Amino acid sequence: MDIPVRKHKKTYRNPLVYARELNDELVGNNLTRKQLAERHGISSDRVTQWLCLLKLPEETQKQIETLGDNWEKQLVTERELRRIRK
Repeated sequence: MDIPVRKHKKTYRNPLVYARELNDELVGNNLTRKQLAERHGISSDRVTQWLCLLKLPEETQKQIETLGDNWEKQLVTERELRRIRK
């Protein structure tokens, strides 16, 4: 008997919104980046990449935040934001 495989719908996050959430968790719970990474099942280097997005110019951050946190489609990618920062 074949059991149907249920596929999870892919969701997207605004990278800047997610970076802020990670930073709030890091500071609010007095965690190290390594501890935060372990909580989320990612590497501490990955946490650093996310948090570096918070170093974007404030005006750029405001523009990206106005896009909202649309879970249905990808509005901006983390890679695009890293290019802006360089």
